[in-house]
Amino acid sequence: MAFNDLATMIAYFVEQQGKIDQLLAETDEINQGVTAELVEAQDRTEAAFASAVALADDAFPGLDAALRQTIEARLPTMREEQTQLRADLEQLIGQLEEDRAEIEQKDAAESAQLATDNPNLNEREEILKHKLAEAEAALAATEGELVKAGSGLGWLVQAGRITRLRKQHQAQATALYGVRERLSEVRNAWAQQRSKAVETEGQLQQAWRLRTAEIAKLNQELSGLNGDFEGACRRAALQEWMRAQDTFGPAGAPEVDAALQEISAAKQRAADCEEGVIAVSQIMGLLKGVREGMERMQSSIEGVKKEQDMHSELSTLRIEAPPAFVQFHQFWDALLETVRDEKRSIEHPKAFADIIDQVVATTLSNESIEAMFTLAGNALTEATKQWD
Repeated sequence: MAFNDLATMIAYFVEQQGKIDQLLAETDEINQGVTAELVEAQDRTEAAFASAVALADDAFPGLDAALRQTIEARLPTMREEQTQLRADLEQLIGQLEEDRAEIEQKDAAESAQLATDNPNLNEREEILKHKLAEAEAALAATEGELVKAGSGLGWLVQAGRITRLRKQHQAQATALYGVRERLSEVRNAWAQQRSKAVETEGQLQQAWRLRTAEIAKLNQELSGLNGDFEGACRRAALQEWMRAQDTFGPAGAPEVDAALQEISAAKQRAADCEEGVIAVSQIMGLLKGVREGMERMQSSIEGVKKEQDMHSELSTLRIEAPPAFVQFHQFWDALLETVRDEKRSIEHPKAFADIIDQVVATTLSNESIEAMFTLAGNALTEATKQWD
């Protein structure tokens, strides 16, 4: 492939950047979908753990003997940990309640301060408005006297009076400006105070809500410990055991076995989605890197073209594009077909990640990308030798 002139080469670079932009847009949609699926799978995993723990606790006497022994062996340690957890919860709840009370006090103080300041600001505004009216009237009266004094031959026979009126007018204008400035300051102060009050109120209310929600959650956890301490210790031991397992054997109760398999399925889905998220991030990073490199090289080509346009004696350059360079950029169309199937990629993120891993190891490896840019740079350098 050959570029008959620099403009054609620039157009080719623009075209390839457009394809990369399209790839980035399509891949970003996959990223959003797989990320949402990952969050859902993680939530599903936590729900599966909670359900399996509750079912295993209810069926504990009938569980597999070896499993029961494993859990019972952990109970002494769990009792110590849960006792410490209970103390920690009580301390944390107490601190949060103190924080909430302090927030309530600040909120009340802000409201009281706003109520105190508003009458003061209103009173100052009314006083200044009255002064403003007086100053405007005085200035208008002086202007009227100046008009009368200067009519006819007044500018000649009443020169002294006109001079005094002008000085008076200047002083009144300055005073009027000062009143207007003070009135503007009062009104700005009120606007700022009102805006600050609204912002502060919102922040305090949000902080209060967060602490209230956290207190309710911790109280529920503490209530569980206080109401059924032994059960809480056993459930904690069961959850610890479940989280430590990669796979589950028969637990001795069908409903528990089904719940454990749900954990495995949810964990696998989360792991697949995580691979998909990592793969998407990796390919998008590479695409952006190539895109930026293409843009920089395009600028270099444009610089050469500008030089050529400035000097009519320079011949039109013909650039031979190495086959490997062209082959590299033909890959965008093939990759676009893969990422366009957004639904399939989101449903099967592990398969998508495997494809991306292969792409990153071959076509879009750091070595391949570097070689592509080297080929393009060498081709441009070789073409400019025509000007020697």
